[in-house]
Amino acid sequence: MGNLLPSVKVNQMIVILSILLMRVTLGTYTISGEPAEQKLFQCVSGQVESNRVRLYLSLENLVVDCMLPKKPGSSARQYLNQLELYTSSGLVPTMAIYNSTNSATFAFKLIMNASSWRVNIPRKNITINTAPAPVDEWYVEFSMFHSLSMFSKKGSILDPLKGTLLDVAREPILQWAIGEEVSSHIIEPHLHHVVKLQVSQSPCAADVAVLAPVFAPGTHTGVVLSVTGSAFTSQARWFNATRTLCSLISEVCVSGCVGISIVDLKLTNCHLFLLTNRGLFISQDLLSPVTGPLNFTLLFLPALAQMDYSATTIWFSSQCVTDRIYFSDDTISLISNEGEDEILNSKCVYSKYPFKRWFLCQASTDEITKNPKQRYLSFLYDRHQDTGLLLSHTKENGTMVSVFGVKEEQPLDRCTKFPTALIDFQPTGIFLLDNSVILYGSEVWTSSDRGSTFKWVFSLDDQIVINALSCNAIGVVVFFTDQGHLYIMKSGLARHAWLNETLAMASTLLCDHMGTLMAIQLGKDNPSGVIYKTIPIEHLIEIHEMGFAKPLALQYTTDHTVLLHENAATPPSLDELHQHTRGSHFTLDHVGKVIYFSDGGMMVITDVFRSHFLEGFAGAVVGEILEPFKGASLKEEPMQSHDLVVMKDGQEGLSVVLQLRDLDPSKGFNSSHVGKTVVAPGFSSYLITGLLSDGRALAKPTMPALVPPVIRHRNNEWLLFNSAGCCCDSWGMKEGPCRHAMQSLDGLRNNALVRINVREQLNFTFKAFMSDYSVHSWDETNNHMLTLTAFSHLCKKATTTVTVNIPEASMLCSTSTFTFTLQNTCPEGLQIVYVSPQPISDHEWLHGDPVDKMNNKRLFSLPINYRPPSGKGVSIPYTDNIYNADPSKARPRDFYAISKNSGRYKQCAGKKSAEECGCTDLLKVSPLAINSDCRQRVLRLTFPVTNFNINLFLRRTEHADIPLRSPYFVTVTEVNNRTSWKVTGTNVTPTMERMRQYFKGSLNGSLYNPEGLQISLYGSELFHFQISVIPGVVLCDLVEEVQIYVDEPPLAFPTQHLVNSMAAIILGGLLLFGFLLSYKGVAMPTKDSVKAFFKRHQATVSPSNTVSPTEE
Repeated sequence: MGNLLPSVKVNQMIVILSILLMRVTLGTYTISGEPAEQKLFQCVSGQVESNRVRLYLSLENLVVDCMLPKKPGSSARQYLNQLELYTSSGLVPTMAIYNSTNSATFAFKLIMNASSWRVNIPRKNITINTAPAPVDEWYVEFSMFHSLSMFSKKGSILDPLKGTLLDVAREPILQWAIGEEVSSHIIEPHLHHVVKLQVSQSPCAADVAVLAPVFAPGTHTGVVLSVTGSAFTSQARWFNATRTLCSLISEVCVSGCVGISIVDLKLTNCHLFLLTNRGLFISQDLLSPVTGPLNFTLLFLPALAQMDYSATTIWFSSQCVTDRIYFSDDTISLISNEGEDEILNSKCVYSKYPFKRWFLCQASTDEITKNPKQRYLSFLYDRHQDTGLLLSHTKENGTMVSVFGVKEEQPLDRCTKFPTALIDFQPTGIFLLDNSVILYGSEVWTSSDRGSTFKWVFSLDDQIVINALSCNAIGVVVFFTDQGHLYIMKSGLARHAWLNETLAMASTLLCDHMGTLMAIQLGKDNPSGVIYKTIPIEHLIEIHEMGFAKPLALQYTTDHTVLLHENAATPPSLDELHQHTRGSHFTLDHVGKVIYFSDGGMMVITDVFRSHFLEGFAGAVVGEILEPFKGASLKEEPMQSHDLVVMKDGQEGLSVVLQLRDLDPSKGFNSSHVGKTVVAPGFSSYLITGLLSDGRALAKPTMPALVPPVIRHRNNEWLLFNSAGCCCDSWGMKEGPCRHAMQSLDGLRNNALVRINVREQLNFTFKAFMSDYSVHSWDETNNHMLTLTAFSHLCKKATTTVTVNIPEASMLCSTSTFTFTLQNTCPEGLQIVYVSPQPISDHEWLHGDPVDKMNNKRLFSLPINYRPPSGKGVSIPYTDNIYNADPSKARPRDFYAISKNSGRYKQCAGKKSAEECGCTDLLKVSPLAINSDCRQRVLRLTFPVTNFNINLFLRRTEHADIPLRSPYFVTVTEVNNRTSWKVTGTNVTPTMERMRQYFKGSLNGSLYNPEGLQISLYGSELFHFQISVIPGVVLCDLVEEVQIYVDEPPLAFPTQHLVNSMAAIILGGLLLFGFLLSYKGVAMPTKDSVKAFFKRHQATVSPSNTVSPTEE
């Protein structure tokens, strides 16, 4: 068999390649604004309604159909033959779904009647939960060549078809009606009054969003909202919440809510906030059961009681939180500013989930003492360090960024964590990424140390950034200005790009879950009331021209690397100095950009020098040659057929004179040559800066130290290179092509959430490589390997985001940056389990009859409606737990009132028989008290039970069981309140003793080390123990329950004592009687005398000796 496998794989590869080479009509899947991409097949679920694949998971099965594109004019039979050809070759689509924590793959089957491939997936195979909760929206990938996906590239037929899967049954905001549901036409008469759109997206599902139009003052009042599950590309529901909010205002305000209008809104993981000109409204918990329209509460904030809410801003850093213990990371802040200078009144308040208490956010005590008039601009909570970042401005010190520690349900620390960072411009806001802090305004600055220091990124002229938007799926931050211009930054890279796109008035940006950037605005032409336009980020980056009007002098350093010297402007302008260029237009942001030349040739910038050691040059860049450079042809510049003489002009050699030999001066250098470069490989290059008489030219050498007083270059040793500047269209600069990629060797997906357990160590390995064969500083195989080790030793919640990136990679690269989040929390599927020394399988629990080495039965079948004894007696149970329940049968031991009034059905509550209880095999083998109704069999031990070992293990999905040990200290309780037991063994350590002292008085029971844990049982029948890990060790409840039935006990009290007493009395009496006989000299009977005694009194049973008359 081993020899056959290679041939099978080869044959499969040949079949795959043969089908790839077939002349088939490829389907196209077009996204608005982007070129059509070839796709081998198409997949739909229900009605196609959007610009890409959007699937929705309800409580029903998920059914998806995939089909090949039909060739025009082909018959149905030909189409079916094509489907059969693919299927018979083993080529059927597969659907892979994944989110930040889970993944699954499903295969399609050919359905001849439907002429397509179909997959029918039960909901339970994707998720078993149905209750509303913040859940990650799934990504979906359809591929015909699942095993060949590593060879795919964008636009190829191997590139999988991608989309999303939204769980509409669980997404919290989609379950509610936010007021009165209305038609989208309600907004049409007021479209010309809309001045702005406020949009807030769901933290876990970017396709889910709430939109609120903001109207010009005095034109329209009321609060109208729209909710979508498709990023407003298709469906949207409209609600009028005015009446709901007005009813709350009327309760506290006599004047009512005339003129109410929306200012802003924020959708958190569990609440919807509506900021209006009449106050801040908070919704009820979105995770609560839906019983009607969504209810709101008007918050009364004393700190803002006298402030104008229409001039108030609301701040929230969106983050997906699926673990309830991290809900408190949701933090909302409000900032209100009124007046200027001496009459400035600025307030800042914030609150954390569940938003019951609000606290002031203000500058440190020292700063307020120095400058009492603080203008607060923004306040955001940073979950990575449990800090609050406060952006403020004073007339004396300018803009300050202060970082404060934030504690649960406590006011902000009055001392900053870092020294206050001073910024020399006034930003309009602050934006938090997983790996950086961004300030934006007329300039953009970034901090990689969470607010301690900041680095300048770019500046803007006559415009300011007013908002920022994160596209997490592609690792991009989008900035839009007050003039509608767009700029982007890549995650992990302090570089930016301008998108040649302008937002229309009364429109806003939205980035869906796939990372597609869209501009949306209201419109009556769409049934949803919203129209959208896709903004192709990559395409706009590719066409963006970044060159500038300065000559560049080309200097070869090797046969594949060059230096480009930027000619200096004399003197540098004040604007250049202010924009941090210091005379040079090249910045570090240009690393990875490509410079191309009109005559031919291309290079990628690998390093930037923003200053130059030579006078006359502003800076220089180092580059790798991607395409060979071409000089002017002899036809264009016939002077290149003559020798060139270079003479120093001055002793320092900072300028030279160029003269052509044996050439008519009228045919020498002229004004068209100014700005061009004479390149002589192996020697200095010369940038022509002016003209002299007799056809000579004045030039600046790029390497004056290598220029002798006079040097002659023969006609085949030099060429004239055109790089005069953009005004002459001789060279340009654009974003370079992607030549880098990164791969996780552990199968980790980008933006993954990795849950790390206490004292767990994880390793992550990444491989960075280049897609071309250019020479660079990497190793000979064009690879770099990086291994990261993460270790968790904290017993509290913590979050760390790790970004691995290739700094010199192009902004067009989609796989050059890898980001994942480590969260100190309870890993999925983590539990503690009791493992018997002789394991019993589930089948044996349900149907078998296992025995031990002594042939004793190991399981005991409980009686119907059984309840264990209590401390009052065997026949007086009063626990609420009923085992092996059957409501149709009588309950045993129901003799006393205390027994009759106790005992509650759980699984069988309201049922008439055991069959109606719905006890599954999983419930029957569950040891949990909540499933006691279904528990039929328990572990059996015979009396006495002394020092019984409780072997506990830590179990986790796809991990080996680990013995439970320190610091997982445990408490042991008996759930039925039985007292005839005791923990008789545990491994006592100094750590355990200290922990006992620490938890003394706070725990209900004593603390034990799970290593060496032993229990002795002094009673009979069922003992039900609950073993719990102490709080604070892990961020979830780890509980295991063990049920033990003690069989064959001694007689119950007082029968056993009476029997023992009577036996002792009888034995004592016999001994006393024998002693008295011996003492009185009475001969003790012997064996012979006893025989004789019984023989003498034996009855006669033999026949009589008298003769009968007949015999005579």
